[in-house]
Amino acid sequence: MKINTWMIAASLLLGSAMSHGAFAFSIPATAQAQAASKLAHIQLKAAQGQAEAQYLLGLMYVSGRFVAQDTLLGPQWLIRAAEQGHLKAVQTIADLSFDGKLIDKDLAQAERWYQQLAAQGDTRATFRLGFIYASGGHGVVRNCGKAVDYFLAVGDNVALGNASWILATCPESEYRNGDKAMAIAKGLVAANNQDPTHLDNLAAAYAEIGDFNAAVNIQQQAIHALKQMADQHRFDEFQLRLQHYQQQKPYRETLPL
Repeated sequence: MKINTWMIAASLLLGSAMSHGAFAFSIPATAQAQAASKLAHIQLKAAQGQAEAQYLLGLMYVSGRFVAQDTLLGPQWLIRAAEQGHLKAVQTIADLSFDGKLIDKDLAQAERWYQQLAAQGDTRATFRLGFIYASGGHGVVRNCGKAVDYFLAVGDNVALGNASWILATCPESEYRNGDKAMAIAKGLVAANNQDPTHLDNLAAAYAEIGDFNAAVNIQQQAIHALKQMADQHRFDEFQLRLQHYQQQKPYRETLPL
């Protein structure tokens, strides 16, 4: 019996395909299936304690990307990663707790993680700690002394201005120091005497030491400088402080976040 060579070739080809299983005729996975597979992998690694996977899973739950949004579960995964020293997780849980947009504001939690970052020389975390202690609330007791220390540790013009302002206006008298506030504010004004914020700080320092004539004069300069700027949303508060000084009263304020 004669066997056609094309039948032999077909039989060999079919046998080869069957021996390789699905690889010979595999169908590309859909994007949805690929995403589900990646999510399952991340979930598995997170459960096994891998910090990077815990960080990614936390971001997913907080943002609602690839999973249903869960603002309680998300922070838990971020904290697990942060507790293992995952730097991005530390920064993320601190920022989320400070901002209070995607999760509930929790300054005590932000304080914890920003302190860890500040200890490593992170000036942004140090700056935010200044605001946390200047404002207080949400689990943190306001402490102007700590706020000043953190702002001075940052040392740039914005942070120094904040320190000067707190030293002049803090509601708790034990933390006020008009002379120190004035020394800082004078240095900032000497560097830029057209900055309305620097002038505003200096006027508050003069009012704190009881020199209201100087406070009125400097505050009027601050208002004039502010008028030269396009953004005048602070005009009313500058004017209010001028009225305080004209009435021989220093200004008191809790620095808002």
